[in-house]
Amino acid sequence: MLEKLFQSFAKRPYSALKQPFCAVLLLPLLISVGCSSTEERLPPEVDLGEAKLLIVPFQEKGQRVSALRWHYESEEGIRLAQALELQMSGNCPTVTPISDRKVEDQVFHTDTDEVPWSDIGRAVDATHVLTGRIERISFRDPRTPGMLQGRYVVRWWVYQVSDGSRVSSREFSVRVPEDPESGKIYVSFEASERELLAALRAQMSQLIALAICGAEAE
Repeated sequence: MLEKLFQSFAKRPYSALKQPFCAVLLLPLLISVGCSSTEERLPPEVDLGEAKLLIVPFQEKGQRVSALRWHYESEEGIRLAQALELQMSGNCPTVTPISDRKVEDQVFHTDTDEVPWSDIGRAVDATHVLTGRIERISFRDPRTPGMLQGRYVVRWWVYQVSDGSRVSSREFSVRVPEDPESGKIYVSFEASERELLAALRAQMSQLIALAICGAEAE
């Protein structure tokens, strides 16, 4: 039936096709073949709505109990923030990452744990601030002697700029390769700690981005 309908229209000049009729015809056809202008996504774990997100480099705990690298002091904390910004820039339809270039001095020179995230967020016109702390990075596991086994643990928070409240607090842990006892291998055994750290960072940035952005529905 549709074939005959298209054949009848093919014989008519383009000027004879009136726009209102075309719209009525094309809309059900697009629906019937599953076309859509909006992408279906699974809902995020942390729903920020339409947000402008300032991502501040993470703190990092050292091996000693009292050792703590502050925001912008940890090279790995800076790299994780950059990886998160890259992940969200192309995969987060409702969240726009905001550059942190104007806030480094404000954050770095704060002497207490109570950083004024509201003031810092307003300085760059952000609606939310994402930051956190790298709790643990290790490259060895007693269960896999002689092999590199990475572990990466991060606690992260999201603050709402309007009132300074903490709207989310999570802790994620990843292994690369995955737990040997599970029989699952995320990637092949890495050749160096540097490569292993890059794989751990990529996995962690993907997990945090998924929690905030959701994922494309399969």
